[in-house]
Amino acid sequence: MRSPQPLLVFGPRSLTYDFGPQHPLTPRRFGPGIDLLRAVGAEPNLAPEPAPDRDLLACHAARYIATVRAFSEDPFRLPEAGISAGDNPPFAGMHEASASVAGGSLAAADAILRGEVVHAFHPGGGLHHAMPDRASGFCIYDDPALAIARFRAAGLRVLYVDFDTHHGDGVQAIHLADPGVLTFSIHESGEYLFPGTGSVGELGAGEAAGTSVNVPLEPFTGEKAWLAAVRSIVPALAATFGPDVVVSQHGADSHAWDPLAHLRVTTTAMGEAARLVDRVAHRFAGGRWLATGGGGYDAYRVVPRTWSLVWLAGAHLEVPAAIPEAWRDRWTAEAERYYQAPLPERFEDEPNAGRSVDADQRAAEERSTETAALVRTLVLPAIVRIGIDRGWLDPIASFVAPAEVQPKGTPTIVALLDAASLERLTLAPRTLPLADVAAAKALLAAAVRDGGRVAAAVAGDVVVGVAAVTAGSDGSQDELIALGVAPGFRRRGLATALLRTPVEHRPDAQRGLRALVTVAERDPIEPLARDRRAKIARRLLESAGFRVNPAPGGIGRADPDALEAVSVGAARGH
Repeated sequence: MRSPQPLLVFGPRSLTYDFGPQHPLTPRRFGPGIDLLRAVGAEPNLAPEPAPDRDLLACHAARYIATVRAFSEDPFRLPEAGISAGDNPPFAGMHEASASVAGGSLAAADAILRGEVVHAFHPGGGLHHAMPDRASGFCIYDDPALAIARFRAAGLRVLYVDFDTHHGDGVQAIHLADPGVLTFSIHESGEYLFPGTGSVGELGAGEAAGTSVNVPLEPFTGEKAWLAAVRSIVPALAATFGPDVVVSQHGADSHAWDPLAHLRVTTTAMGEAARLVDRVAHRFAGGRWLATGGGGYDAYRVVPRTWSLVWLAGAHLEVPAAIPEAWRDRWTAEAERYYQAPLPERFEDEPNAGRSVDADQRAAEERSTETAALVRTLVLPAIVRIGIDRGWLDPIASFVAPAEVQPKGTPTIVALLDAASLERLTLAPRTLPLADVAAAKALLAAAVRDGGRVAAAVAGDVVVGVAAVTAGSDGSQDELIALGVAPGFRRRGLATALLRTPVEHRPDAQRGLRALVTVAERDPIEPLARDRRAKIARRLLESAGFRVNPAPGGIGRADPDALEAVSVGAARGH
């Protein structure tokens, strides 16, 4: 029988992941954290146990596991594999403690796979820096990456969302080559903070190019710009990628009060982000959602509230009006001892965590907003990005699934598809880069109603190819926003014919037509290698009379294979 509330992973072994009393990642956080979770109605119901080596081998090298075991037996060995005094100091029982964190996330993943729960929360998990062969950033074994591997072994496509203030480098690196895993990390820029990675240009390579998405923020960026970036990118990525399960990391160290970093996010924004992930999971993944904790070094004022807000999001419960007085009384003295007092009275913060917005924050948020806009241009297909911006698409709105129809006959090119014709026709799956074919058809219809021009390849009563054009944002030229052909109809010359159609049938033969082709323009289910995508795009555009150049500015620097193409005046010779 499926549990109506999220599974909560915590047990005695959770307290054993302990680098010592002076280390920032302290098991002290479990006292106030689990206590506040209980106060909002959560009850731990899965105690972590060590994952066996055969499970750890899904993401970690055998030699590395042996090294961790050796330190576990003898913490005084010479430094090796990232284990040394500092971030990852060895301690007796290190392997068992670290394997228990991994085991907790794996057991939660298994419960989701068995259908016992749809949501699970492992606050002690989220150790996202560990690499296949070395420890890093307080992380020995990478439990989110291991859970993702477990879901992938079951054939599920995974969306990973990382809210920690530090780049989720380990998860990204471990699954970098897998186009069935899309990783999103929003974090303080690596130019200022560990681990020094997570730039906009880390997009992945080969077939998986476009499945690594990073939003590096300037120090002092606050909740407004942070949450705006999350809202503007995560749902649209999910709508394009179509995950079967969502794994998330909710590090609390992006908070304004965290002592180790410089963002100024609030628990209010963190809670809203968690509720957005919940909506994404229900919209695309049948509700399947594994949430983990992560960083967070204000163990009394921030971490307990963040954990509670994540659990409440998964439980679909309202945030209580106030934190129980009994909880505050119980933990105030200890919080004072560690200079993390007074304890807040509410789960959600005042705007900007009670701080005034200074010039540094305003400048940081302006730059961070520009970065988020660049990321959207890079990683969202043009028709999805423009469709959202113009109100044609709500990426997590629900649509009625159409009946499956098999295309019949040889496709015919329709130079200008009107709204009435589109209404009568069915759109073949994967013609446009949206996981939900009903949403894709609604988006296309909205574009047509708003003055867009759509050329279509129609087989019987099914649209199997589309070239869509709309007025550009500056009004000086039109913009090609989609060129797609359904599987089974590719490599027949349809893309070439479709692309030439809007060029040759322009209402104004002298009006320019622009196309921007980034790493986002791909079939998310069966993507081609990045260099091959670029070669095909260049060939198609040049054959239709476009002048093709590398994309300029930040787009070209982040995605060297991105193209900008312009067709000026009437096409000649076609």
